[in-house]
Amino acid sequence: MKLCVNYLEETKALLEEGKIDFIDYIKLFSINGDWSPLSWCIQRKDVMFHGIIGEHESNVGEIDFLKGRDLEKQREIFEISRTPYISTHINARYGEIPKEENALKIIVNNVELLRKEFQRAIILENVPVPLEREDTRFYSQPEFISKVIEETGCGFLLDLGHARVAAERLNIPFDEYISRLPMHRLIETHLAGCMECVDGGITANHSKMNEEDYLFLEDLLKETQTLRVVTLEYGTIKSGITKRSCPVVSYGKIDEQAKREVYEQLIRLKQMLGK
Repeated sequence: MKLCVNYLEETKALLEEGKIDFIDYIKLFSINGDWSPLSWCIQRKDVMFHGIIGEHESNVGEIDFLKGRDLEKQREIFEISRTPYISTHINARYGEIPKEENALKIIVNNVELLRKEFQRAIILENVPVPLEREDTRFYSQPEFISKVIEETGCGFLLDLGHARVAAERLNIPFDEYISRLPMHRLIETHLAGCMECVDGGITANHSKMNEEDYLFLEDLLKETQTLRVVTLEYGTIKSGITKRSCPVVSYGKIDEQAKREVYEQLIRLKQMLGK
């Protein structure tokens, strides 16, 4: 089992101090062409590059998903980073959202284009239900996610925080929601905590994992036969939306509390994975 953590100033500092040399991958995500940390990362670890570079988000449900993207640069990044597979989101967020049956066709077509361009395995990630776009709720329905995985032949990337938010907003018990997802195709999981919002409900804001998240992972590790990578996806970038405060990360400076939380979580994950 491989352990991955996303790139942060705090992660970088911990690696340079030799405190988390046990990790296997550093996760990078770029939607705007900012791959500046890549050269530092590839000198130290393999990189899990998440998404596809470009000016719009990496949602495989977008009609013009590959339009305006620098595919040659993306190919280069995949090669030099040693990224094992392509990963992106089961979603669309912009413009007119298609009906469910057409949305599935768009995703299948985009996956085929990705395979043709990059000749790589692909895994697709579940998304939370966005409050601002009711017409996108079906992307988070477990049955739609299962159809996507089945018809594309892709692996599944379970984002735990996204699943908790989606289950709440769809009014489905969390355990039931998970049971209806294509867990038999699970390849990677993103781990981060959720927090209560000041206006009600929960948000997947990449805060530190809660105890219930560790318990879920413990059970998952016992049950899964296909999971290859566990990724700590830490680092909230917003403040003021949750009932409790938490560290806010940014490029250019280190938040000491965030640094401690990254380290503590990785040590616990290391122990759970027997690394």
